[in-house]
Amino acid sequence: MPENILPPRVTTIILNWNGIGDTLECIESVRNLDYPDMRIVVVDNGSTDDSTVVLRQRYPSITLLESKRNLGFTGGNNLGIVKALEMGTDFVWLLNNDTLVERDALKKMVQTIGNSPAVGIASPVIYFQDTPGQVQFCGSYIDWKRKRIVKLGVGEPYPSNGVDVSLWGTALLIRHDVVERVGFLNDKYFAYHEDEDYSMRVARAGYRAVVVPEARVFHKNSRSTGSNDAPFQVFLRSRNIYFLWMDALKGMERVFHIPRYLAHIISYGGALRDKNLPDSVEACLDGVWHAFRGAGGPRNPEITMPMPLRSMFRFLFSWHPYFWASLFRGNFSRIATNARERTRVMKAGK
Repeated sequence: MPENILPPRVTTIILNWNGIGDTLECIESVRNLDYPDMRIVVVDNGSTDDSTVVLRQRYPSITLLESKRNLGFTGGNNLGIVKALEMGTDFVWLLNNDTLVERDALKKMVQTIGNSPAVGIASPVIYFQDTPGQVQFCGSYIDWKRKRIVKLGVGEPYPSNGVDVSLWGTALLIRHDVVERVGFLNDKYFAYHEDEDYSMRVARAGYRAVVVPEARVFHKNSRSTGSNDAPFQVFLRSRNIYFLWMDALKGMERVFHIPRYLAHIISYGGALRDKNLPDSVEACLDGVWHAFRGAGGPRNPEITMPMPLRSMFRFLFSWHPYFWASLFRGNFSRIATNARERTRVMKAGK
């Protein structure tokens, strides 16, 4: 960038929810960036600890927004985005509070996205913090035909026929005009799959999404929401994967997608049952019912699946779930193959 041209202004948004230790480490990491025009907005998402007191004492110059309740990843970041736009910014950088950034990560992303107006959003390569040499995310793409998001492995190329790239929200850099044209994160998701939804909307608006391989961020992974099998995550993932494709599809495609969704849920619920996670199984069922009821936001204890349906799903989860999943997918050849294999094993055991 020529010396006489001012760099684009970036506003980094860090969301805190009872995670002050991680948030402080993240802020220090961001403050050490070698980017010259960057401001930090911290959104406290209804913390019940002393997070806001600590933040005001430690960083009086940082913009701190306080929400009285947990607005989720979507609502909390949207609050920060609104503030960033009010303050005037060229880019918004959504950054998880459980991340640490390399000193030149932001500069490399801005150089990539700033020199190409067609690029609307960008992500660094994300590494596991505990094993810094191991990549957690280096790109995904939207498989519109099979209705899935395909995560790439290290060194794995995108399909040659051209695809729409999907990015994680862990460290998502968004161009100002993308927000104006595409809008904010969809609040009904609360958390999980909202980044894929945003990637789809960005693609439909005519922008590209890119991963910048030279930019590196290190992620401690799900500090605030628990493991992938925790009921909180299971509920949101079970519901939001339905929202994701029903929002993206139109007409009869939405009708045809319902059996595919049910096949996914049966496989998911069956796996949770096999792991002996009854609370997560119930969270999965609540996620399904919230999905069918169109109930976004956090889990509502008053919205519960009727007991007859709940019992039916529990049966599907427990009795050969692969069979029911294949049946809903219309994969009759797989059913036949599995039946032949079971017959062969039974005969061999006699």
